[in-house]
Amino acid sequence: MQIIVSGGFLSEREQDAYVRHITRKCPASAIEKLYLEVHENHVDARYTLHRCRELRKMGGYCISEPATWNSAKQAEYRDMLPNRLEGES
Repeated sequence: MQIIVSGGFLSEREQDAYVRHITRKCPASAIEKLYLEVHENHVDARYTLHRCRELRKMGGYCISEPATWNSAKQAEYRDMLPNRLEGES
């Protein structure tokens, strides 16, 4: 998790307190960035979550998102036929 402090200074102890407060709502592993904006009387906290990636498995191997594949692998993905479930006709 990346912590970004703007508008003033927060000690590590204060930052840790905000991290604990935020992680009560959402697991720390899901938070990508925590923005702490310091004002005179208060601190605004907001965060961004990790983007869920669409991973695909082809040929027995888990490979990355379809958008990052080369054109041959994308064509193979488009041409794949789903496996029929047993009992379907």
